[in-house]
Amino acid sequence: MFFYTVSNPNDPLSTEIIKANRRELEFWQSLKPDDNEDLATVINKINARSGLARKFIAACLFSMCMLPHLPKFHELLKDLSHLDMARINTITKTARKIPSEKRALFDAYLVSYLTPTREAQALPQAPSIAAMLRKFIAIQCPPVEAPTVEKPYTIRYRRNKNDSISITVDAAEDEAIEIKTALEHMVKDKDCAPGSALLNLVRGLTTKVVLNTYGAGDCPEYLEGGYWLTAKQQAFWKERVTSFRDMDKAEFAFTDAYAPTPEIRLFVKGKFTTCSVPGCCVDVKNCQLDHIIPWKDGGPTTVWNLHPLCVFHHIQKTEGRLKCYPLPNGDILFIIDGLPITTTPDGPLSRSHRSWGTTFGAYINRQIAA
Repeated sequence: MFFYTVSNPNDPLSTEIIKANRRELEFWQSLKPDDNEDLATVINKINARSGLARKFIAACLFSMCMLPHLPKFHELLKDLSHLDMARINTITKTARKIPSEKRALFDAYLVSYLTPTREAQALPQAPSIAAMLRKFIAIQCPPVEAPTVEKPYTIRYRRNKNDSISITVDAAEDEAIEIKTALEHMVKDKDCAPGSALLNLVRGLTTKVVLNTYGAGDCPEYLEGGYWLTAKQQAFWKERVTSFRDMDKAEFAFTDAYAPTPEIRLFVKGKFTTCSVPGCCVDVKNCQLDHIIPWKDGGPTTVWNLHPLCVFHHIQKTEGRLKCYPLPNGDILFIIDGLPITTTPDGPLSRSHRSWGTTFGAYINRQIAA
C-alpha cells in the first residue's frame, strides 16, 4: 500500500496528525458562511474567538468555497487527510486563477501530484507544491500578454543572521530571480554585505551573473529557483542562453575525484528543488552536494550517489545522526526516528517532471510504472 509518512496507518503520531487535519477541515467547513452573510462580520467573529490572523481566516473560508469546484481533489483530502490548511489555502489560492474550462484538468493534476506513489513517501513541502502549481499555470494557462504593471514581488537575501536585505519590486518572478542572483554574485565577488552589494549595482559596478535553465534542445523551460517559464518567457530566455550542457550524458557520468564535475553538479541540482531531507525547505541552490554513500567508504561521485543537503542536515549526516540510502529508481530512503521515509526528487530533471525529449509511449510507461 502506498502512503505518505504523515498518513502512515501504523504510526501513532501520524494517526493523530491525520485526525487533526480531518478535524481542522471539518471545523472550517462548519464555519462556512451563507452567501448573504457579511464577510467582515464573520471574520471578526472567528478572530475574536480564535486569535487567528484575519488573512488566514479569509483564506480558509475561501478554501471551503473553492473545494467543491475541485471535486476529485476534495475527495482525496477527505480520504487521506494528509494536507493541513496552510497547504490547502496555497492550492485554492492558485485555483482562483484557473479558467473554468481548465478547472477539471487542474483538479486531475492535483490528484495526480498529491497522491502517494511510494511506500512511506515524504509529503511534498510548500515550495515544491508552489513550484508545481506554477508549472501548471505556465503550461496550461499562460497570460495572453504581459500585464502593463507587474505585481509587487519581495526579494529576500540573507548572507548570515546579521546581514540580510529585503527589496519589493514591481517585476515578474523570473526578473526577481535575476535581481536576487545578481545580488548574490556581487556579495561573493566583493565579499560585502547585501546592502553594499545593492549599492555597488546602483553605482554601475559589474558582476558576472549565471542563471541555469533546463529544457529540451535550445528551449529553456525551467529557471533555477523553482520557476517554470511561460511560452513568452521561454522565447525571452532563449535569446540569453550562452552555453549548453548535455544533461542526458551527465545523468550517467562519474568522476574519480571527490568533487563532482560541473555537469554532474548541475544534474543533481536539477533533480531537486530543496534539501532532500523530508520536511526541509532550504532551496537547492543554497545546499551542498553530499555523497549518500560516503566517499571515504567507497561511494562514487556520480548522480545516483549525490544529493543536496543544507548545511544543518549535512552536519547531521556527517556526524552520523542522519541515515540515508540511495534507491534504484533515484529516490532516497531516510531513516528518521527508526521510520523509513522516501524522498522523491521533484526538480525539472526528476523522473516525475522531465517530460521533454520523451516519446509518448515512454511517458505512459513511466506513469504506469510510477
